[in-house]
Amino acid sequence: MSKEKEAKYSFIVVKYPGADTAEAALTAVRALAKEDVVKLKDAVAITKNAKGKVKLHQTKDDSAGKGFLKGGAIGIVFGLLFGGLPLVVAGVVSGTAVGMFDKGIKDKLMKALGEEMSSDESALAALIQDADWKTLQDRMQAENFNGEIIVSEIIPEHMTEVDALTENQEVVDAVPEEIDMTDDVDEEVVDAVADEAGADEEE
Repeated sequence: MSKEKEAKYSFIVVKYPGADTAEAALTAVRALAKEDVVKLKDAVAITKNAKGKVKLHQTKDDSAGKGFLKGGAIGIVFGLLFGGLPLVVAGVVSGTAVGMFDKGIKDKLMKALGEEMSSDESALAALIQDADWKTLQDRMQAENFNGEIIVSEIIPEHMTEVDALTENQEVVDAVPEEIDMTDDVDEEVVDAVADEAGADEEE
């Protein structure tokens, strides 16, 4: 296992006023990544339509490496937490991988994005492997990207499993483009998958 695979990631979600602001913030973050101010694993802009469904806008620019296309790490995480039941049932994702992002993070996202965010607002979500945090903050503030931080968590566990899923075409194809964030993953199914995974390891 490489050091990159073992790396701890910072999962950051920031909500902005304006439906187009997160897209502009995403462009700014990508530019900073090219300047080596921040090392991104994945980053998406998030909007909400009139029906209340959340959509992840993932850049098609893969110059920073794998994980930026449909089915990138963040898309997979959102799909697992909110309506990704087919992936869990298929057995390609363990209950532990879902649980990794389920330690209060799901509730924060559901409240801030699913319940409180309007179609006139947007959000930026990023998985950051490393950053010059002061420079990143200063540069984003200088461009008036002063949003509300919804989530700021370190994700050290089971990231390799989520990372590997970006290479699984079945999983990539199953990631929904629109997500109803009021939908929970069935905990009984997650537990069953986790138990089955544990049984397989004992064999």
